[in-house]
Amino acid sequence: MNVFPSQSTFVQPLIDEGQSAIMSLPNFYDTVLMVDTKDPNHVIRIPVDDVFLKYRPQFEEAISLYAVPRSMFYKPKTVSMDLYGTTEMWLALMRLNGIRNVAEFNRPMIKVYEPATIEELITIFFKREGKIT
Repeated sequence: MNVFPSQSTFVQPLIDEGQSAIMSLPNFYDTVLMVDTKDPNHVIRIPVDDVFLKYRPQFEEAISLYAVPRSMFYKPKTVSMDLYGTTEMWLALMRLNGIRNVAEFNRPMIKVYEPATIEELITIFFKREGKIT
């Protein structure tokens, strides 16, 4: 017996929306999976394509500085949500600033992509690549 029958109907549309959003991690990074021949349960996901590296010169025109409130230190997903309306840009923000892990996300000033400009550029590039119509 499902104790929370309304949860599945509430959550599923959010999952579907996230998976079909233009600004989503699967669209930003293509990966391949490698399986260890000795242990098939050991699978490694390796990024092979990164839209932010591929279009780096064009994206550099959309970079500005952002003062990170102390309440958002160590919270790149919160900064991403605040700037872009999605948490999916957290990794792009960390890479843009040369930050390797969340523990380093404590700078009072970081580089960010201008929200309107980056979304417009991403839409153009994804249309060109056939990721969206």
